[in-house]
Amino acid sequence: MKKNRILAVYTFIMLAGFAKLHAQDPHFSQYFAAPMTLNPALTGAGVTDWRLAGVHRAQWWGSYVPPFTTTGVSIEKNISAGRDTKSNLGFGLSMVSDASNGGLLKNNFFSFAGAYHVAFDGEGKSVFSGGIMATYANRILDAGKFLFQDQYGSMGFQRATPTADPVAVLSRNYWDVNAGLHYSNEFTKWGYDAGVAIFHASRPSEGVYNNSSYSLDSRISVQAGAHFYLDNKDRFHARLLTEIQGQNTLYTIGGVYGIAFLDETIRSFDLGLWHRFGDATYPYVGVAGNNWQAGLSYDIISSQVRSSYNSVQSMELSFIWQFKGKKAVAQDRRTVAFY
Repeated sequence: MKKNRILAVYTFIMLAGFAKLHAQDPHFSQYFAAPMTLNPALTGAGVTDWRLAGVHRAQWWGSYVPPFTTTGVSIEKNISAGRDTKSNLGFGLSMVSDASNGGLLKNNFFSFAGAYHVAFDGEGKSVFSGGIMATYANRILDAGKFLFQDQYGSMGFQRATPTADPVAVLSRNYWDVNAGLHYSNEFTKWGYDAGVAIFHASRPSEGVYNNSSYSLDSRISVQAGAHFYLDNKDRFHARLLTEIQGQNTLYTIGGVYGIAFLDETIRSFDLGLWHRFGDATYPYVGVAGNNWQAGLSYDIISSQVRSSYNSVQSMELSFIWQFKGKKAVAQDRRTVAFY
């Protein structure tokens, strides 16, 4: 039994230590399907009236270890829809749920954000945005999903069998504050944008085991990009993202080429490719209509995890839908998402 206790304690120490030294927020390859996780200032940006977005990520599946699964859902509202103004106020609600090891460890984030988009010209081409977001988060370590040596029998592991190694685990709940700024400028055939955001500005305390806590590192997110519209109605988006949190820095560069279709149902077929340095290269395939967009991406892993699990893979699915009330002003389809 002593060996069991040592193993259990060692497992929790490793979990707590790994979380403290290498803690990172969950991230999406298709970041444009979860704009509030990228920058609170993007809340309501490019929204005709309402925008509903969802993305699901299965990370590192294909090995014997249950993968990370991350799901994000958000809904945004343009308060100024239907009004004769180029500046607008946007509000949004989002939920991100991140689970690992078959749900043994779960992180849930519930956020409410608001952003004001100020137009510097009469046509609304030059826009400066500022946003703030409040987040309620909880971390749950489910001890019922652990397997101990004394639960192993002739029929394999039996969770229903009482263990002599009970583990007391606390869930952690906290409030957080995030904020961001963003600027975009649109011309006849091209445009550009740039933004910066800070997450965990309040440095909340977190932990996974009794009497263990640490201040969560702030995350700085920097975004920049340019887009171009061709004479044949095709378009090209180029993006650069940088995210810094504690000892971790992620650089992502890539873009999407959209092939235009003159069809009432399908408006474009999108092909993209990104490279996240030190982590993965991922192609993207998407299709879009007048007010909706769906996409699939597949991560080709290049990080050190591949040396441990040769068949490790990651994949994402996303869907974005814009819908509007009777008073909403018609808007160009190009604003469905920020690639």
